[in-house]
Amino acid sequence: MAFSSMAPDTRPKVASVTVRQTAATIGLALLYLLFCLQHVVIGRAFEEGQGLSLGSTALRLVALGSTVFFLVRERGIASRLRAPFVAIVACLCVLVISTALSDHRAIAAKFAVRYATQLLMLWCILNLLLLYPHLRGAAGRALIIALWIGLAVGLGDRYGIDWIARLGVLFHGSDALRYMPRIIGLYEHPATFGAIAVVVAVIATQLRAEGAIGTPDLTAAIAGAAATLLLTEARNPVVPLLMLSVVFAITRRGRQRWLALSVLALLAGLVAAVIWLRYEELTSASRESFATMFSLGRTYIWQGALDAWTGRPWWGLGPGVFQFLTPDFTGGRFLRGELHAHNLVLGILSETGLMGLLAMTGLLMTLGLPALSDTRDNTGRRWALTWLVVILGLELFDFYLPFHGFALHISVAAALVFSAPATEPGAERSAAETTWEAQS
Repeated sequence: MAFSSMAPDTRPKVASVTVRQTAATIGLALLYLLFCLQHVVIGRAFEEGQGLSLGSTALRLVALGSTVFFLVRERGIASRLRAPFVAIVACLCVLVISTALSDHRAIAAKFAVRYATQLLMLWCILNLLLLYPHLRGAAGRALIIALWIGLAVGLGDRYGIDWIARLGVLFHGSDALRYMPRIIGLYEHPATFGAIAVVVAVIATQLRAEGAIGTPDLTAAIAGAAATLLLTEARNPVVPLLMLSVVFAITRRGRQRWLALSVLALLAGLVAAVIWLRYEELTSASRESFATMFSLGRTYIWQGALDAWTGRPWWGLGPGVFQFLTPDFTGGRFLRGELHAHNLVLGILSETGLMGLLAMTGLLMTLGLPALSDTRDNTGRRWALTWLVVILGLELFDFYLPFHGFALHISVAAALVFSAPATEPGAERSAAETTWEAQS
């Protein structure tokens, strides 16, 4: 469901999938799965006893190697990418300064490296999809494949299939299975899996509108997302879908409005089913107030994150630090660490302060403004607004940026918007696909 849904008779035709496109899809899917091998330890990091992850190491090596390749290939930075480059450098500078000023530099340095890796990968994906537009469809199909592999791993864990369970611990720690019977797929938490599924569904919708993928691909993405949301029992990832459905119902007429209302009803039913399935968990938090039950204690975390920011307003506590100090800022209410701010804005403010929020806002603007300012047609503008709703909706009750899997998906989404054809939908795609087929 998105603002730029097109009528069937005007939808761009999908170019035939060639052997090279299939190979690219498989290659990108395998590369993403390699990045997800976060719990395969290949060595020791600088700190004694700290494991060196295969997935994180591969992510850094690919990001660095791709950066060098694109710089050499383009003999510098492409003119269209100069604004995002400056914004990414600004974000990296904030990470360095915030880490240097932190009272917990060991934690801050660890998360600064994580965030820097994600920014570098965003840069590489921007280059990739801008220079090789024929890979847009392959990237979308790769993420759909990974989504279904995640579902298979999650179901295998849930139903005790031994060999799948052994495979699953390569992607997530064995202690992550405490969320059973809620499935987690390739990730550490059900909500992360649910958020990623929503992002994949919206990416597939955009690519189908462009003609980069076919209806079977879109159907697979939507079916996978629906199954994931039901099996993860995650409420928060449904929020942006509800918002999009409401806007679509308001702005459309006739059958499209009825379709939006039907989707809205299905989503409401999904939320009701999740609340029923998690009724005991929710009501256990209802002793203090309805707000506590509804948010599962997020209101206290939000207040703690706000207090953390006001104490260090300009540069924050340092990247990733707040989640380890949550008990200190919530009066000991939460007895364990590693509990992040559960809100995008508060997460950024508590970790990197006002300077971090300004840097991230600048990055978001450089990625979205080309589409928003295009006067030739409003397709790009609609998709930029759609993704703004998706990101803000997902991050309203959670903070997914620290997780590599989610950051990679959002990077692909940002690159799709930034590198989208500025002409009529499908025209430039058809030319790119024709060139790609000729090369095949």
